[in-house]
Amino acid sequence: MVARRSWSRSGGRRASRRACGPAAGRPRCWKRSSSSCPSSTRSAVACAWREAGYPGASRTTLDLLRYWARPDRERRLFFCQLEAAETAIWLAEGPTAEIGRLPSEQQERYVRHCLKMATGSGKTVVMAMLIAWSVLNKARQPQDRRYSDAVLVVCPNLTVKERLQVLQPATPGNFYEAFDVVPPGLGSALLGVKIMVTNWHVLAVPDDARRRSVVQRGRASASAFANLVLRRELGSKGNLLVINDEAHHAWRAAPKETANGVGNGGAHGRANGQATAGAPESVVSRSEEEEEARVWLNGLALIHQARGVNRALDFSATPYYLSGSGHAEGEPFGWIVADFSLLDAIESGIVKVPRIPVDDNSGDPDPRYLDLWERVKDKLPRRVRGAEQVASRADRMVDEVAGALATLASAWKEEFA
Repeated sequence: MVARRSWSRSGGRRASRRACGPAAGRPRCWKRSSSSCPSSTRSAVACAWREAGYPGASRTTLDLLRYWARPDRERRLFFCQLEAAETAIWLAEGPTAEIGRLPSEQQERYVRHCLKMATGSGKTVVMAMLIAWSVLNKARQPQDRRYSDAVLVVCPNLTVKERLQVLQPATPGNFYEAFDVVPPGLGSALLGVKIMVTNWHVLAVPDDARRRSVVQRGRASASAFANLVLRRELGSKGNLLVINDEAHHAWRAAPKETANGVGNGGAHGRANGQATAGAPESVVSRSEEEEEARVWLNGLALIHQARGVNRALDFSATPYYLSGSGHAEGEPFGWIVADFSLLDAIESGIVKVPRIPVDDNSGDPDPRYLDLWERVKDKLPRRVRGAEQVASRADRMVDEVAGALATLASAWKEEFA
């Protein structure tokens, strides 16, 4: 039996449980955690641009930014949501001289920016904010190509696709209404927007060249592919705003070094007809992850070629390269422009604080609950077809971890009751 309670907060940090928002006493410029991500964007947005009154912002943008930051909102937005939205808007409307100095890697033939936001910090709300910003500006300035009224949202699976239906303005419980994203009187402008939420799988380019058939059409052209994927929900719309959710699944492998030491994306590669960055590829993938990434980005490359991608906004809590990508494992994507990490979220009180057992009276060298999963996973029943019904894995899991839950609950009661 483990009777003595001794738990520590992860990293020894205690999260500040203060309210988040511009009027909640937060610092004017939130201090970033150390990271190799670009550092100039966030400070420029959170401090200089805001304090200067958002120079260069359109009237619609000013209305939205002020509405989102109102201290009397019934449901105030997290400061990290405001900063992420401000960053993306600044990159479209901020001073050109300042934006031009921002170091940002671009692998595609369209502009791609990544907003790193910790899981639980509300990135879907930020998507709704930026869709509203783009659509409402387009309604007032239809000739301004910085804005789009057609949105393509790409995600990794059906579960996420279902969750993202809240981005459809006509859906009951949509986030524009639930989080009071649009000022009164402007909500009707959203009803005309075309938003397509889909999985990356639909971006696979049809190619029947290897099929044993009398009629072979070969690889679909960019125009035919774009019509096939988009026409039903986006019609013939172009200049698309693309939102990539869980965008750590969408990356390009590093160019392989040739015998002359020149990558495939360089002059040597182009001379030999090899694909350059941002161009559609037809190379067979070496792994499921690489195949997903190639299909995702190659499909978007063809859509950009046919319809035009105004801008792609990536959202991810972990925008890092995987092993086998040709990049250093864990290397951040080079187009990250806003960074709100899990540590930031914990320290801000936006997400729950992990608690780690550091001591008990079991007599074991390490606290018994420290590696709880390793201790219980082999005790859980395996699913066998035709076997007699046994307690579900979920039920058995509760039995195995009941002691840990009771100890944790008593710790919280002792500290906060």
